Amino acid sequence: MSIHPIEQRRASEAVRAQLIDLIEKGHYKLNERLPSEAELANSFSVSRSVVREALNSLNAFGLTKSYAGKGTFVASTKLNSRMLIGRFLPPHLGEVRRALEVPSARLAAERRGEEDLARLEELVAQFAATEESGRRVKIDADFHIAIAEATGNPLFPRLIADLRDVLQEQALELATIEGRTAQAAREHQAIFDAIAAGDGEAAARAMDAHLEAVAEHTATPADESAKQAKARRQTGS
Repeated sequence: MSIHPIEQRRASEAVRAQLIDLIEKGHYKLNERLPSEAELANSFSVSRSVVREALNSLNAFGLTKSYAGKGTFVASTKLNSRMLIGRFLPPHLGEVRRALEVPSARLAAERRGEEDLARLEELVAQFAATEESGRRVKIDADFHIAIAEATGNPLFPRLIADLRDVLQEQALELATIEGRTAQAAREHQAIFDAIAAGDGEAAARAMDAHLEAVAEHTATPADESAKQAKARRQTGS
């Protein structure tokens, strides 16, 4: 395996992705020291600050551990993508999505125009008919952004578009789960139907149900244990 220069706009993410691949495929072994920041920067043709940001992400993933004056060492050879997305926990992302996308759906139902409805209907149909997972993830992002645009508030689409960039890894993982595509298509349809009907509360409920389904598919064992403990406390058992 060899390192190739980075040309992508988001250089630190690209460096991180290559390093993860190199570690998982055994190019760097467990407990092995990675090349220095300067060496990696030269290999990837990026600045040391870009490499440093990528290494910070690997430390957050638990793949590596850095020691002052000694360097960065491989701490694990397997990344659990369900534990972290970028450097954010799925429950944290879920909270932010609910804070933005549930009210966005409500406002979209109350303010949408005919062009908004035509765009949303087209995206719902495209998502259900598309078989290629990468393309389907793009359509899914466009659907959520189009809902935000229908609110008439320019901040909603901007914030949700930024959030979708963070969610890219999660969305690609969900796209591989058997049966999830058909389920998501039904959830999208329910959201669209509520928006088309101008029913803000129904749109909010449909979006909340959609995000809850996403949360169930991205839950870790620790998340499930916490959820069960909370339910026991609420029932007094």
